[in-house]
Amino acid sequence: MIYTFIKNGEPEEVKPERWVWGVVYKDDSELHQFGNDKIFHQIKEIKWEEVKMFTMYKYDDMERRIDLLVMPEMQLFHFYRNIRPAGIDHFIKVYVFGYKIKETSRVCYHFILPDDRIIISNRDNIDLTKFELTR
Repeated sequence: MIYTFIKNGEPEEVKPERWVWGVVYKDDSELHQFGNDKIFHQIKEIKWEEVKMFTMYKYDDMERRIDLLVMPEMQLFHFYRNIRPAGIDHFIKVYVFGYKIKETSRVCYHFILPDDRIIISNRDNIDLTKFELTR
């Protein structure tokens, strides 16, 4: 399926990612990165103060999902990390999401690897090339 992203007032076609984000708001409404409205939504569209749950799920299998219940002290994040392990001639996308506790330096990172394994760490600078990333 192709989704539409409005960039500088112009529509642009976007293909879904392998893993995508979604949020459930306190009123139980939802916003998805690749919405039912066939629109590609940016993370900056999220009304963070109204989020009760942040979710990462496989685009083609919504049953494969990771849910984070959001507490007021949490600051959520989501980004991609492109890594190039030795012996591979292309970059591999890793999905990264997690949270920081606003009043402390406590952080929790979740790394979704190409084979759908999940690495959880309190540090961002782990060497992901130590894991077999052949997909």
